[in-house]
Amino acid sequence: MELTQEGLSKRSGVPLPSLRKFEQKGTISLEAFLKLLMVVGGMEEVVQAVAPRETPFASIDDVLKADSNKVIRKRGRRS
Repeated sequence: MELTQEGLSKRSGVPLPSLRKFEQKGTISLEAFLKLLMVVGGMEEVVQAVAPRETPFASIDDVLKADSNKVIRKRGRRS
């Protein structure tokens, strides 16, 4: 993309010291990281990664039925 640190900082809204710290140490806030992704690309992959998956339950009754089908194991007594 041929962006300098200063250019990326201006386009993303991430302060230059935060950007430099991220490049050197790899630490950055989630908010700043997402701002950088919006500029350089990759936000779509993050959205897909955190998208909710389908659950096997359609209602609370399904959850309760599944819970009641569990086998409860009891420990034997020592003699």
